[in-house]
Amino acid sequence: MSMMGRFVQVAPDRLAEIIEDPEQVETLLHGGGSSGAVGAGISAGPIGDLTQMLARSPKLLDASMKMMDPKMREMLKKRLADMGINTDVMTTGSKDAEAFAKLMVERGRAMAAMMQSRQAVKPQAATAQPGAGKTSAGADISVDKAWHGIHYLLCGAVEPDATLASQAVMGGVEVGEDLGYGPARYFDAAKVNAIAQELSRANLEAEMIARFDPAEMVRVGVYPNGFEASDRDWLMNEFRRLRQFYVDASAAKLAVVTVLE
Repeated sequence: MSMMGRFVQVAPDRLAEIIEDPEQVETLLHGGGSSGAVGAGISAGPIGDLTQMLARSPKLLDASMKMMDPKMREMLKKRLADMGINTDVMTTGSKDAEAFAKLMVERGRAMAAMMQSRQAVKPQAATAQPGAGKTSAGADISVDKAWHGIHYLLCGAVEPDATLASQAVMGGVEVGEDLGYGPARYFDAAKVNAIAQELSRANLEAEMIARFDPAEMVRVGVYPNGFEASDRDWLMNEFRRLRQFYVDASAAKLAVVTVLE
């Protein structure tokens, strides 16, 4: 069960519609799929695979939660409890395992709908030159499991604060319901412009590289844990993709919606 950071560029008028009617955030993110489920990163097959999912759910969940930072683990347990799933007593064949497996199937359907939506939109890749202004609303990227490492390298903290660098990955204004790892969040076009400028600051990359300390990142609970020296290039490359995404959005005067899924 992975948490992946996703960012979507949105026209300001579309963002206004979403703020007015937060249920539209599901359409934006999943192309009309219906899911508030946890379990992003586990794809469910046809509904006929539910029996297999039922058998695997307790082991999958237990293994995933053991790898999580304690704060994130407790957050997930609470959200599952709010859905009526008690992870402390989940066993194969139990009602809790059945409910969890069904959530996995729903999430798989939503992810499939999202991929179909992406293929239909065919968004501009987020690698255009800064200032080109060619990126259109609907473009999106995923930084996969690098989101928390990028955040930590940007600000040196596990949680976000009021600084622009800290807000870029984990900040924003919440909109809509809890999607499993919290609600979606948005940045209006003005905030996107400010973040793009901060991420393009001359000394920022040097500061981020200096903060990279695998042992310390594991100690403080940076997701997904288990960092090694070679992961620095991975995190920095994903950061550069995210920076370009913000720069392109700023040039096109677009807002950004982000979510953990």
